Amino acid sequence: MAATTHILTPVSGGSPSDLRHSTQASVRLRLAVAATAAQELGQNISLGEQCPGQVDRLIVGKIGINNIQNRQRLWLSKIERHKQAGARIFLDYTDHHLSNNLEMTGFYHAACALADVICVPTSALKVSLIEDFGIQCKIEVVPDLLEYEPVKPKKELVGPAPAGLWFGHFTNATFLAQFIDSHLHGLTGHTLNIVSSSQTLAILKAHKFSQPPTVRVKAFPWSVQAVGQVAQISDYCVIPSDCDSPKRYASNNRLVTALALGLPTLATPLPSYNKFSDHFTSIGSTGEFQLLTNPVANTEAIGKFQTNRMAAFALPELVKHWRSLLG
Repeated sequence: MAATTHILTPVSGGSPSDLRHSTQASVRLRLAVAATAAQELGQNISLGEQCPGQVDRLIVGKIGINNIQNRQRLWLSKIERHKQAGARIFLDYTDHHLSNNLEMTGFYHAACALADVICVPTSALKVSLIEDFGIQCKIEVVPDLLEYEPVKPKKELVGPAPAGLWFGHFTNATFLAQFIDSHLHGLTGHTLNIVSSSQTLAILKAHKFSQPPTVRVKAFPWSVQAVGQVAQISDYCVIPSDCDSPKRYASNNRLVTALALGLPTLATPLPSYNKFSDHFTSIGSTGEFQLLTNPVANTEAIGKFQTNRMAAFALPELVKHWRSLLG
């Protein structure tokens, strides 16, 4: 009899293939890949908050903040019941909620204690779970899926002045505002293409800049397709963050995406970015001025990334990784 795998996620209805079209990154880039691996193994797959009576493997996705008190109680009861019945519990842990002491922290403390395997996107997150929180179960580093085909770097500017790209969740918008404020001179005359939600624009408008920015901002509603399309009219990408905040445990997906789209990238050197240090420019480094002044001057490092490093984030490689866990 085929093994039964259930994916515990707030996503309701639909089939495992629908996970690929979710607006939630952790669903598209991680749970959809796990579902593909389970299908290739010939397992029976179900998903949602209603679990079958008996499962062999339970993959726990991101719980989310919505209705967290009730959902936490219901999810933990399902996890405990299936574990007691012999199911193997896989917790996909993508944000470091144990360290930020917010609404979801209690759930993840309990879920980590129940997990047989915790899947994380970065080595730094694995190290923190072990060293800072004493997690003793198996912890597996599984990268996020890259959703884009490689695009050759541009040989000349798209327009008369450099145009940058910033894309991402509004929770990173404060870092963008701080970057703009600290680079008022370097961004003068530039266009900054922002692919995100309206919350990002609201955060930028509310930010108290030291003086009015002169960079021109163009906003685009986020979608997977929009990121690729706006990259075509951009010369470089900026990914500011904060190495002293819980965001330092973020995956390398945004950097990998920017490089795959052929964009010279200026980024905060998060731990998950360090092994790609030859392929991007660190914010605050001596190379920052040259990138902002003439981003297409040296794109050789991007070509090397696409040739030598990108395959590790493609679907076949990641499905292979999940298959080894779920088999």
